[in-house]
Amino acid sequence: MEQSKFLTNLNDWNNHAPLLFLALEMTKTGDVIEMGCGDGSTRQLHEYCKATNRKLYSFDTDLEWMVRFADFESPTHKFIHIENDWHIAKDICPNPSVILIDHAPGERRIVDIKRFAESAQILILHDTQPPPPAADYGYERIWELFKYRVDLTCPVNPEPAPDGTLHNRTWASAVSNYYDVTKWKGLKFGNDYEIK
Repeated sequence: MEQSKFLTNLNDWNNHAPLLFLALEMTKTGDVIEMGCGDGSTRQLHEYCKATNRKLYSFDTDLEWMVRFADFESPTHKFIHIENDWHIAKDICPNPSVILIDHAPGERRIVDIKRFAESAQILILHDTQPPPPAADYGYERIWELFKYRVDLTCPVNPEPAPDGTLHNRTWASAVSNYYDVTKWKGLKFGNDYEIK
């Protein structure tokens, strides 16, 4: 899949796409996990993995999101509904090459990052902007677990919040103990996004 097709309509809710594409290209092979289905990842991952013959596992707690992409179910793309236990993701795919962390509930994200820190080759994390964020996922508690880290950043939101403060827009990050993702520093995407 071409980079331009993977990165169509880049904005704050799918700004993890550049890091995800770079991770897929860097790892070349291996299974892929998507934790949290969405318009900014499921279709792109499905097409990429289909074209490169990689197995994709999409996990979600929200059946409505899974139903939106039900037509993608295939021998190489499995959808798994999570009712209570996100732990089954690691049981089903213990050593993914790439994993996207963008699932609910938000406090569950750092639990799963810790579980995959040594077994996943590259983890892509969404919503990693510094405070004041829309939600605080506690990512500062996991940075030290990884040898390599980059952030896909964007400028502060020019529109102040109701209390007059300026808020950071959504960021994404890539972390790894296997691949030097810092080689991506300085890459720019669109007018707003840069890897630092």
